[in-house]
Amino acid sequence: MEDLLGIETLPDPLLDAGEQFFGIRYLFPYQRLAIHNILDSCGYFQEESDAFGDQIILLPTGAGKSLCFQLPALLLPGLTLVVYPLLSLMADQYRRLREAKVPVGILKGGQSEEERASLFRSLKNGEIKILLSNPESLSNPRTLEALVPLSITHFVVDEAHCIAQWGETFRPAYLNLGYIRAALKPKVTTAFTATASPFVLEKIREHLFKGFYPHEVSANPDRPNIQYSVIETLSKKRTLRTLFSSTSESEKEGTQRPALVFCRSRKRTEQLALTLRHSLQEKEIFFYHAGLSPEEKKKIEQWFFRSSTGILAATTAYGMGVDKPNIRSVIHDEAPATVEAYLQESGRGGRDTQPCQAILLVSEEDRCKVSPFFRGYVATQGCRRLFLYRGLGMELDGCSGCDRCNHEKREGIEGYESFLAFLRKNSRRYTEEEAIHLLRGRPSLLTVSQALYRSRWYGTLQWWETEELKEALDNLFRQGRIRKGTFLWKNRLYLAMK
Repeated sequence: MEDLLGIETLPDPLLDAGEQFFGIRYLFPYQRLAIHNILDSCGYFQEESDAFGDQIILLPTGAGKSLCFQLPALLLPGLTLVVYPLLSLMADQYRRLREAKVPVGILKGGQSEEERASLFRSLKNGEIKILLSNPESLSNPRTLEALVPLSITHFVVDEAHCIAQWGETFRPAYLNLGYIRAALKPKVTTAFTATASPFVLEKIREHLFKGFYPHEVSANPDRPNIQYSVIETLSKKRTLRTLFSSTSESEKEGTQRPALVFCRSRKRTEQLALTLRHSLQEKEIFFYHAGLSPEEKKKIEQWFFRSSTGILAATTAYGMGVDKPNIRSVIHDEAPATVEAYLQESGRGGRDTQPCQAILLVSEEDRCKVSPFFRGYVATQGCRRLFLYRGLGMELDGCSGCDRCNHEKREGIEGYESFLAFLRKNSRRYTEEEAIHLLRGRPSLLTVSQALYRSRWYGTLQWWETEELKEALDNLFRQGRIRKGTFLWKNRLYLAMK
């Protein structure tokens, strides 16, 4: 092989395989380091090995971690077994590997006896290089017994943070991975994740490596193109509508869209999608959650992948393994349980290295539900990026963008002072329904019958929707700023004493 200057260069089997199967022309240094260790541990270089053996690899979302086990699988004899957390991830990787002409099989629940028999014949005959599965399928005694005689070279656990986050709650099969690994006796085991705190790393060592300390390969997980910010709000629906409102298609394709809005429940995704469709008068807004049929999921995934202006309200069912490169906004309707989850989910944006905003919405309702970490994240007057990564036990040299370091000034919580000023002047005068009609300033039977249109406060918040005003008042009630009167002033609103 010669380079452009006519100088002979050494052959590079990694790049040769990468270009042949995946069309890549280069590898990042941390990818080479991880791959070299896997190959060296399996005796690929046929020389005395100084390899580290088992390893935990931390690579940021979109950094190409799949290549770190796919390329060795093509170069090594035997089978590479990859454990995924979600069926959708398995199906996506299966499709991609098939398209790349890589011999791949899939082992999952719900397969017929004929499908299983055909799969294991192919495995015994060495016709499959990569087998995709999940913890539940591998925990089946019959399945494990059938896998033990096979020559498994490399045991891979992708999204390994799930061991800590799910294993001790609703996915106990994750805690079996250490026993499964011991039964299969692979030459090398590798755990991959994008973000992991010391606590999560310790859980991975405890349950997968049974207390052994494997080598760690870690690229800087910071994504400098992601701008972190927090918006405190009385109405999340109002805030989302404001963020996504625009007057032209070119503005939609600016810093806001395509956008992914993470919600904690299926019902919330449906509510938000419907509300935004109505308020923005747009059709390119959908929801996505685990309750959809496979056909519905695929249809929405394909639509969002192609869309340049779409908005998708989704649970974390859409999260892991998503490869849409040009998501411009990732908005959290509510803080996740852990900093790892937040960085994983916000990392779905900006995978094309272009600017992306990661916004956390916070209302009074959230304050009693979020973890102490996220209460600190919201309240901090310092750098939000540094605060997040300190939650992983890391220190960064500086910040490439957050609302604090950018000195972004928001003039308080939208609508907050207007509500308080209104109630100072109209204490115990209006019910909640009357206040909403008055502040919105829309002609109705109530505004006419009560002569509300004569008030100087009529239409003060005319750009707010009725649902948004109701949500704002609910948050002021939770905050203890307003109350409802009794007796002669029954249900009349007034400001609470501080």
